[in-house]
Amino acid sequence: MPSQEEMCLLLDLAVARYPELAESPPGGPGRGTGAPFAAGDHVFRTPVAAGTGLDGLRAALSDLATAPLPERLWGVWILHGYASDEFAVVLRGHHAHFDGMLLSEIFRGTLSEPAASPAAGPPLPRGGPRRGTAAELVTAVREGIGAMDGLRRAARLVPRGFPLTGKPHYAWGSVELPRLRKLAAAYKATPNDLYLSALAGALKRWAGEHGRPLGRQPMRMMMPVTLRRRDDAGKRGDWVLGAAVRLPAGLDDPVERLRYVKARTRKARSSLFDPHAGALGRIVPQRFGRWLLELDLHPRSTTVLASCVPGPGKRLRLGDRVVTDAIPLDLLPAGHALAACLSTYAATAQICFVADQAVGGCDGLVQLWMRELDEMTARAGL
Repeated sequence: MPSQEEMCLLLDLAVARYPELAESPPGGPGRGTGAPFAAGDHVFRTPVAAGTGLDGLRAALSDLATAPLPERLWGVWILHGYASDEFAVVLRGHHAHFDGMLLSEIFRGTLSEPAASPAAGPPLPRGGPRRGTAAELVTAVREGIGAMDGLRRAARLVPRGFPLTGKPHYAWGSVELPRLRKLAAAYKATPNDLYLSALAGALKRWAGEHGRPLGRQPMRMMMPVTLRRRDDAGKRGDWVLGAAVRLPAGLDDPVERLRYVKARTRKARSSLFDPHAGALGRIVPQRFGRWLLELDLHPRSTTVLASCVPGPGKRLRLGDRVVTDAIPLDLLPAGHALAACLSTYAATAQICFVADQAVGGCDGLVQLWMRELDEMTARAGL
């Protein structure tokens, strides 16, 4: 386990590469932008009951998820004691401060990989789009029409009025990334398409097994999509749009379901090549933009938040220690019973679910998702 001094040096390195980490978030708490950064204020150690293994780690993560953030709204927690030969380093940050791509970028850029290189987005025109142009207004109108999709009802994983606790439970599993890519290629799809299709099938089985069938309403998966470009590397903030994919509840055949997902995600991706993407959020008043976000994420209109974050392509090191796994601990939006995230690390794809503790059966959902992949593999003859 690293010493306090070593972790502070690591955070100083992160701040040197990403100077905005040292600043207080605009309008938020903190000691002001002129206050010196102190790495020790961001490093915390959390002992876990000895010998409790993975169960102890998961319980500690659930408690940590509701713990207060430090003044600058981010920090690093070291969880130790649950196993004799390993420990976990948890990076937490407020979503107004970080999005998933920035967290992944900092992870790569700080732990022994050369300069961070976020995924390239669609090419922007020279000089970038100008606000207030006719094209931007047209894009904003189109995005506004799409946002109204949130007014339509979607399948719910728990009935209205279900007594949620607000306490999360995490469960995760892994699959070989080459296998996922080979399977996606067999169906002329992307790994993200495969992830969403398997997620839809797993959710339907999971809900039925828990006596909460989804009914006739379609499932609506809200996917965060990054607007970050290479020129935006290291910039603080939440640079994402929400792209919704609706799936008819009656699609039981996995191949038919994947075909439907492919068509829907292709349409969502095409909108990202509009150089004015995100125009609605820039034009409307902040209060109205917040209302649109709440509408999109309301459990009445969105079944599940389904994130997908690419991670480092090779194993990283913390000093002389190998980082064996990188688990995406997704956020659970208010009022939601469950959220999912797929992330990659080296040659592994990690599927992670976070569910309210009152829901139960989150661990079984990992197995159901894997079973969907197995069925798709068999259908493809691989």
